[in-house]
Amino acid sequence: KWRPYLWGQHFTLRTDHCALTTLLATKGNGRAGMRVARWSARLLCYTYDVIYRPGSLNCAADCLSRLPLPTKSDGGLDPEMVAFVTGLPTLSVENFLSASESCPELTMLRSQISQGWPKTSRDLDPVLVPFFRIRDELCVDGVLVRRGEHRAIVPSALRSQLVNLAHETHQGIVQTKRRLRDLFWWPQMDAQVQSAVSSCLTCQMNDKSAKTAPAPLQPVSLPPDPWQKLGIDIVGPFDSGPLDCRFAISLIDYHSKWPEVAFAPNVTAEVVTSFLHAVFSREGNPQCVVTDNGPQFVSSVFADFLKERGISHILSSIYYPQGNAAVERWNRVLKECILSAEQMGKPWKHAVTEFLQNYRATPHSTTGVSPSELLHHRKMRTKLNIFPVGPKSDKCARVMDTVSNKQLKSKTYNDKRRGAKYPTFKPGDRVRVKRPVHVRKGAS
Repeated sequence: KWRPYLWGQHFTLRTDHCALTTLLATKGNGRAGMRVARWSARLLCYTYDVIYRPGSLNCAADCLSRLPLPTKSDGGLDPEMVAFVTGLPTLSVENFLSASESCPELTMLRSQISQGWPKTSRDLDPVLVPFFRIRDELCVDGVLVRRGEHRAIVPSALRSQLVNLAHETHQGIVQTKRRLRDLFWWPQMDAQVQSAVSSCLTCQMNDKSAKTAPAPLQPVSLPPDPWQKLGIDIVGPFDSGPLDCRFAISLIDYHSKWPEVAFAPNVTAEVVTSFLHAVFSREGNPQCVVTDNGPQFVSSVFADFLKERGISHILSSIYYPQGNAAVERWNRVLKECILSAEQMGKPWKHAVTEFLQNYRATPHSTTGVSPSELLHHRKMRTKLNIFPVGPKSDKCARVMDTVSNKQLKSKTYNDKRRGAKYPTFKPGDRVRVKRPVHVRKGAS
């Protein structure tokens, strides 16, 4: 109600609820109830100071101070016609007879029926060839030509109108054909009905079974060295976790598959850049990062952060998370870890930290080598390493060959399974884009 007056303004919020001042003025320790968290989330868009005032001094505004100022009425609005809705024009017998009489095709057909049919269709005019196979069913009734007792041959000028009338209630192709076959016939009637129904805009928008063939996979080339190309994404919000773990910032190295994760109560551009600053201070600056089009990643703060460090920024396509598939696949593993921690009653941060150590020390299914060996050129010691293991030689060249073979095998299998094919669009074609249903990442 007061949003138009408070939006973008710094104001003072006075309340006689002493505990509320603490809950609203501080971020808390992550133990607040979900109801209080929802209240705080709704107030995040405002800038205000919370001040406690005793109830005896906290006088609420009375009704008279809230009365709106009198306004002068401009009078009634002039009526204006915005749109006029009409149905499809009906077809009368007179129109049908008139069109049949003036149709050149039916005129030739009536004359041919009166004269008799030749033995073969090669002696007919090309216009009458489609009628040759049903010549024994045709008869002349005045200016009408009938097929059997009940079906009339439709003149060419009325065929499109009849198809539109039969499809007025947007039934499917089969039902529209059935309606027309009971009363009418003309050459290529089924093909015309199928073309008209398939191009119906209303049916296209409501057809839930329509699916486009998936495009063939385009494997992402593996960077030649570790820590050159990173994928970054936001996971969440998680409704069941503590407030300081509502979101997770995830990062993965495209070459070594080395992951990084940080939890945060909110994910502004400043929070994301602070996380990246801590990671880059340990591992160094990459050559490029790949993100989606989230507000944190398209902000000027994030752009300036990358520009200062000479890092290029690649944005994946809108509504196409597969463009940053490496981090999306890692997000799936991360959410499984969080779900397991929640079921076992473990603190999220502690469980994820332990999981990261084991993940970094485990040989990856794609590279065949652990992320720690590829990034740091050494095996990471875990609880399983009872005996010391010396460092091994660099495996980057062998890993690139292994990944290329894995990607080719995966592409061949997936393209065959999904029936993938390249689109046949041409410049200037009109296409329809189906917007996917938005699903919160933390709820999937």
